[in-house]
Amino acid sequence: MRKMRGIAPFTLCVVILCSCQRQPTREIAKLDSPAAPRVVVVGIDETGSYALTPLALERAAEFFKQNACPGDLWIFRRITRDSYSDTATIPVYEGQPFVKLPKVRPKPGNAFNKKGRLAYLRDLKRFEQIRRQVAEAVSKFQPRQGVVGTDIWGFLRKANDLGCSDIVMFTDLGDTRNLRVALNLNGARVWVLGFQSGRDPRKTVAIRKRWETRLQKAGASKVTFHDISAPLPSLK
Repeated sequence: MRKMRGIAPFTLCVVILCSCQRQPTREIAKLDSPAAPRVVVVGIDETGSYALTPLALERAAEFFKQNACPGDLWIFRRITRDSYSDTATIPVYEGQPFVKLPKVRPKPGNAFNKKGRLAYLRDLKRFEQIRRQVAEAVSKFQPRQGVVGTDIWGFLRKANDLGCSDIVMFTDLGDTRNLRVALNLNGARVWVLGFQSGRDPRKTVAIRKRWETRLQKAGASKVTFHDISAPLPSLK
């Protein structure tokens, strides 16, 4: 890792981990439980109507780096004309479209526990290496060109099937295929981070409202729209 002025690599890793742990104790316990990890499904729209795909890939990589925590499962997919298909994936780690981030054992409370501290630092280093590798893979992904047709419903259903806790979409939400399917999001949060606004504000507002209503009816606990030009939010 390239050193930052005045900050050692391991210190930076500790800062990253601490940012993940600024959550209530109950949520930290949930993330550490193998039975209930935080499952984040990220979709990048590669269809012709979405002009922001290159920027969206950069933002998706940045969002992952800012929010990935030990124990998380992150899954990356393309929003395309066949969004539900097994081919609509983005390889991000060892050829797979997902990464299960390693857990990091607690920092020893005893300052003289050299063995425990070394094990803790090894965990931090491995977490940071994987986090950086995945972010680079996302930012360098080459989407297909000239894709016609968009299936938002198929992406949402796949995220539903994957047991997501959070759905992250970079898209204009312009579903042209309209392959409506039953959804039960079970309290998952939905983040439309790269929402593309058109020239007509009335049309843009109508699209947002329509999808917000649909997602809430499908059981989403929270629906957040975020402009591509604004700083990325925190996945709290």
